[in-house]
Amino acid sequence: MVKIIAVALPKGGVGKTTTAVNIATAFALSKKRTLLIDVDPLGSCASSLGFTREGIKNDIFNVLQFSASLQKVILKTENQFLDFVPVKQLTYFDEVRLSRILTNEQLLGNILRHKAASYDYIVIDCPPYLVGPTNAALVAADSVIIPITPGQYALDAVQKILDRLKTIKRNFNRHIKVEGILLTIYEYNTKVSFATKKELFKKYPNLIFSTSIPKNTKVGEASIHRKPVLIYDPVAKASQAYLSLSREIIQNRDAFNYHSPFGE
Repeated sequence: MVKIIAVALPKGGVGKTTTAVNIATAFALSKKRTLLIDVDPLGSCASSLGFTREGIKNDIFNVLQFSASLQKVILKTENQFLDFVPVKQLTYFDEVRLSRILTNEQLLGNILRHKAASYDYIVIDCPPYLVGPTNAALVAADSVIIPITPGQYALDAVQKILDRLKTIKRNFNRHIKVEGILLTIYEYNTKVSFATKKELFKKYPNLIFSTSIPKNTKVGEASIHRKPVLIYDPVAKASQAYLSLSREIIQNRDAFNYHSPFGE
């Protein structure tokens, strides 16, 4: 049974794309059949996996417009267990069209329904806002990873997405849950990191991942080399943290039954 995980927070700079790419890579390294889908109009996942924009002919936008099938836009990566659906960097007018298309909140989920059984995990990288692509991803997903960097602004954004999830759960997807709140770019023994973690455990004690992703220069180096940090430097602290996170998610899946929106 497939598990669909959205990576989302209505704030930029919190490591959504880094998390989506590396958790998908970690699943694939564990020989889990994984599909990574980029619905962020910036299209940064492609670069992280070594794809050039010139090499992308069709993308998720074409699928949502019914001008290409999902199967036609899936790209194979260097890992046989990891497939990828890109999004080309969209113009402003394309973003407006995409938002209009996705006023049908269940469109993405309906498209994924026909391909979901081919995978163990589908990971969706979302833009830093809740309307349009993110909303459609949350309606389609079984769960959501909420990445957060230390600081008050990110804390405020967590409550915003949790409020949105309540509406989605009530109106569209009663099975969706929070996979976990993930501290990223985390610096141990700093006041802001300690204060953020303390506030998270005070407000959301049952939603915090045991794993945190440390601040690590290897992540930036990996992006320059157009690779996930897990591939660029498998022994880096961030790489080991993402492997730990993947094990935590897989173990949680094994320990608890969940219901897919697709009923599979």
